[in-house]
Amino acid sequence: MQRDMMKAVTFNQYGDVDVLQIADVPKPQLQPNTVLVRVHASAVNPKDTFIRKGRFKRFTGDNFPQLVGFDFAGEVVESSLENFTIGTRVFGMLEGWHGGTCAEYILVQANQLAHLPDTVSWVDAASVPLVSLTALQALRDNAKIQSGMRFCINGASGGVGSMAVQIAKVYGCHITAIASESNHDFLSDLGADICLDYRQTDIRNSDQHFDIFFDVFGNTHFRDIKPILSRNGTWVSTVIKQHVFASIALSKLSSKSAELVVVKAVPEDLSQIAEWMVDGQLRAVIHQTYTMAEIAEAHQQQQSKHTCGKLVITL
Repeated sequence: MQRDMMKAVTFNQYGDVDVLQIADVPKPQLQPNTVLVRVHASAVNPKDTFIRKGRFKRFTGDNFPQLVGFDFAGEVVESSLENFTIGTRVFGMLEGWHGGTCAEYILVQANQLAHLPDTVSWVDAASVPLVSLTALQALRDNAKIQSGMRFCINGASGGVGSMAVQIAKVYGCHITAIASESNHDFLSDLGADICLDYRQTDIRNSDQHFDIFFDVFGNTHFRDIKPILSRNGTWVSTVIKQHVFASIALSKLSSKSAELVVVKAVPEDLSQIAEWMVDGQLRAVIHQTYTMAEIAEAHQQQQSKHTCGKLVITL
């Protein structure tokens, strides 16, 4: 392989996991206000599988090959930023719809990364950016979380859910977690006060009222959850669907609000996540690790919807 090329996971058409392949692609060249990172670990998110299938073709277009991966942890090998010198440990998340972190190197803009403490491993660091930023921004910015609030989360055992449970506990909330019964002990250990099995309990019939209802799975509607929200309660969704936008508009007429979290890479938020990890208030939840050559199996596991925590690719 030429010195200006690198290995990366790519796909040349939208489709199932068999479109994924490892290919030689041009190594990114350093640009102003960027760093070149040698990637030690990446991660798989539902976003990766949706993009690969062509669900967001409107945003990703038809230019191929496309690269995959949005989370990363690694070390700086070239830099045009004074505060990120060569050898600096970093982690972060690419914004937008075009990935690229499941590769030997990635070019990262200044607003998409933060320093990684020495005590946090590459695998743990790569597992948290997208899911922890989604959870933090949904709770803090969309739902205005405060200590003492009653928080309910639908889809608590996945990547975003496992982060949200821990972050809600940091904020001092009472947590009701909805997930399969096999994950209840795990969620209690993360900080959930009450665990409900979605197969046995219809949360719409709950006699409890919640200040925040966080729908990670995207299978509830605001109109159905509204009766169990407190007077100024908030329903937050992670999915881009028409009913979510309609609910947001209609909720403007009510004291109860519907929100859509649109995650952004914020260095200060990444630093906060790292601080919580160092302090032991937030821990990475790893379902399984894979090599780059096993990327198809990782995507297959992600779209099974039975993943507890995160899937990490080691390079």
